[in-house]
Amino acid sequence: MNKKMICGVLLAVIGLVYSAFCFIYAAMNPCIYNGIGGLKGAFLGSDMLLPFILSTAVMWIGFLLCFIEAYRKH
Repeated sequence: MNKKMICGVLLAVIGLVYSAFCFIYAAMNPCIYNGIGGLKGAFLGSDMLLPFILSTAVMWIGFLLCFIEAYRKH
């Protein structure tokens, strides 16, 4: 394994853990935000929507980096 693959794995794991935390925190604290209910309302009410989106993006970037490094032609 090279350094880019390890970096991708670390990004994917960190993004997964943080996005799971945001999801669980929002799901455990349901609320209605300006008439918006459900999971989106819980994300907005607990101010976890932006961190969830960012951590999910970091996780997918890590997965993409791992995929590119695993199937790159040498």
